[in-house]
Amino acid sequence: MTTPLIPAPARSGRGSIRMHLDRGEHPATRVPLLGADLDNPPAVCGGCANTVLKRFGDGRERLKCGLLPRGSRGLRGPDLRESMPACVKYAAASAAPRNT
Repeated sequence: MTTPLIPAPARSGRGSIRMHLDRGEHPATRVPLLGADLDNPPAVCGGCANTVLKRFGDGRERLKCGLLPRGSRGLRGPDLRESMPACVKYAAASAAPRNT
């Protein structure tokens, strides 16, 4: 008896970024997420001074973490979303100029 082939989306499981967030760690820096303060909304990567906007030659842009060293292809880890929860190394964007 053979087992039927299962389409890729059904067998792929959870993405690595989601798995890191579920464990309470930031997917780029691998450090704990910034705890939510009940009096203040949680910080997000989009408001962090450490984010870098990576521009590609074809006009695409990706948000990256500036705390990571550039790899051999000039990238800095996974793409971030502005709404992604920030890590404990979060620095408010108003405290420092935005990296480009």
